[in-house]
Amino acid sequence: MDGVQPKAIGLVRRTVTARGPDVHEIADRHGYRVVMSVVLDTGPLVSALVIAQHVYEHRAEAVIVPSFEHADPVRHIITDLCDLVTPMQTYKRGYRWPLIDIDGPLS
Repeated sequence: MDGVQPKAIGLVRRTVTARGPDVHEIADRHGYRVVMSVVLDTGPLVSALVIAQHVYEHRAEAVIVPSFEHADPVRHIITDLCDLVTPMQTYKRGYRWPLIDIDGPLS
């Protein structure tokens, strides 16, 4: 199966106003082939379930987004399952997001 591009899911959230490049252009630039595009206007829990279903169903190796804001609420589930590809950066499967110290020192 040499020469076969790895599969990817395109993800766009309707509630995000930030525009960016087309997910197909980003996929081509990073060597992926978009096999399914998903447009969501659901909350993070339902979005995570939909993304997980499509990643497993299509055996996708990445989720491609036009800007990071489209993946932000579900970034953890995406990188638990596959790579997250944005126009600026690729977060590999297994990427560990920095923890936010909400109990940090008060000034």
